[in-house]
Amino acid sequence: MATGEAMPTRTGPPATGPDTGADTPRPLDVADGMRRRRMYREFEERPVPRELLERMVWAATRAQQARSGVRNLVVVDDPRLMATARQVLPGFLNNAPAMLVHCTDLERAERVMGRRGARLASRLDAGAACAHLALMAQTLGLGICTITSWSGAAVSALLDLPPHIRPDVTIAVGYVPATPAPGARGFTTSVHHNRFGSEFPRGDR
Repeated sequence: MATGEAMPTRTGPPATGPDTGADTPRPLDVADGMRRRRMYREFEERPVPRELLERMVWAATRAQQARSGVRNLVVVDDPRLMATARQVLPGFLNNAPAMLVHCTDLERAERVMGRRGARLASRLDAGAACAHLALMAQTLGLGICTITSWSGAAVSALLDLPPHIRPDVTIAVGYVPATPAPGARGFTTSVHHNRFGSEFPRGDR
């Protein structure tokens, strides 16, 4: 972490219940969670409790990872750092009280996966972590926004990242307002069957 003590590493999901001081996670049907998944750019001002950030971290660590030790996560909840992030990261146009930054250890990635693995596989792992976070956030009453519109140099300077640690994506995290702005619509995906250009028939979903 850039400031403060490091968050503990767990091998299982963080504890829940009244002793944690955080809301109990809600059950989530995975298919319904995928359907409801969206990005938020407006959040409530209240901070996200450390216990919920820890659960988000756990979710990201459960995403695919080509090799152990390549993934690094930076948890940012210092209001001063968050204010600076909004000033120096062009794409960070939100009022989130916290963010997670997925990073790759390029030296280890190249050592254990080769140059191609360091360049490509780690990017896939970053995307998988974001997908896990989008689902976990819904169980905690949180919203996220994945952001890639910034310079690596700016993120590295903000978080004191060493040269061999590459920032992949920043994820804004916060409580969703009671009446959030409408989500973006109109995204389409072309699906082909066996060969490009051959329609894959699908029923109503």
